[in-house]
Amino acid sequence: MQWAVSVGARGVCREAGSLRSGALAILLIAGLVAPASWADERSPTQVVEEFYRWRISPDAQESANDADMRYASGRGLFGKELMGALEAQAAYEHSCARVVPTDMKPHMIDQDPFFLEADGAKSLSSLTTRVAGDVARVSAHLAYDDYRWTDQVLLTRQGARWVILDIEWEGGGKLTGRLVAFAGIPCLDPESPSR
Repeated sequence: MQWAVSVGARGVCREAGSLRSGALAILLIAGLVAPASWADERSPTQVVEEFYRWRISPDAQESANDADMRYASGRGLFGKELMGALEAQAAYEHSCARVVPTDMKPHMIDQDPFFLEADGAKSLSSLTTRVAGDVARVSAHLAYDDYRWTDQVLLTRQGARWVILDIEWEGGGKLTGRLVAFAGIPCLDPESPSR
């Protein structure tokens, strides 16, 4: 039995042969347009590249300053624990803003929390990836004008997806440490004269 399936310029399936070829064409096309939720085949390198593309974009600084929107676009990139910590930080920041007097700046992370440097990064020059089983470490070579540094992004598999667990900064410290330290500071300073 001879059969052939082709997809024309308009995506219309043309068949020659039996009805089976039409069914095969549908399966082939369905495989090409299957939703990402069926199976996320992104490598650790691709996840980190997508993360930095999101954080270095022109819209990143604006969203970094809006606690309600800060992490929405990156939701699928983070592990459950890290996403929970990021959401808790945003909620705590929001709560602090409601309780401080109007003439006082509320307790907040007033920079992009994913970078050690307050100005963040302007470019990602390269990535180097090491994978051992379900754990990966991606070295992200970043720059802000002539200043260059390398941060380490730690990932693991959760289900079928690679997700970010933490970021270790070349200058010392890490993202999860910043979030824990933030939560340890009270919204109102007990020494504050406004109290």
